[in-house]
Amino acid sequence: MKKTATTIVILFLFLHCFSQADSVEVLFAYRITDYKVKLNDSITVVQVNLSDALPLSIKEKQLGILKHRFENGTLDTNLIGWGRCHLIKGNYYYFSILKSRDEEPEEGDLLYTNSKTLPYYKSPLFDINRHAISLTTVYENQFYHSADLFVLDQQKEKTLLDSMVADIRFTGNAMKKQMPGNNQLITGGMFDGKKIFDAMEITTRKELEEFLKYIVARPGNYAGNTWKLSEIFATWIVSKSPQVIAN
Repeated sequence: MKKTATTIVILFLFLHCFSQADSVEVLFAYRITDYKVKLNDSITVVQVNLSDALPLSIKEKQLGILKHRFENGTLDTNLIGWGRCHLIKGNYYYFSILKSRDEEPEEGDLLYTNSKTLPYYKSPLFDINRHAISLTTVYENQFYHSADLFVLDQQKEKTLLDSMVADIRFTGNAMKKQMPGNNQLITGGMFDGKKIFDAMEITTRKELEEFLKYIVARPGNYAGNTWKLSEIFATWIVSKSPQVIAN
């Protein structure tokens, strides 16, 4: 009996160490809920709700920063404030935010904090997910749910990217038929000299991947929102398709 108990303890410690070593810490953005409690003129408590579907956890006392998200054509990248997770109740995490500016947090503001998760397949799609960005088809159907990107692999990534390329091509073709007068000439970038809808029709996975890398490098315009992929891809083309320069 004593030997069995010792074996169980050793097994427990082994599994605990393994699970700790097998987890990774990643910076994630969460949209705060409408829950707010103003403690004083400087500190407001905000709430984050982590879905059961997401393999993420936040430690008590974990540091977080609060920022606005791009909304109604206005980009405000200034920090609202920072604070620590002081309470955890089930899927709800409460952060006491020390405000760095004279305004209150609002529902949908983005709380960035390190989160524990399992090792994941490294992809621009996963990194987009870390900024609470959702992408949809031209008909507003989601390409993916957040939880899908935690079980991504090379084949699933290829399938997902190909479906995105197909949507961009379809949209370009449809827009050329419906609005031929808006098929403007592109000056500069990867599609220099082509018309915008024609460029969308010939888009490949390579161009899409460059765009996704750009979003990851400059998430401010996109973080915390849901976007029609074809629309923001077209905007990127017109803006001379800026690319991330690898070191």
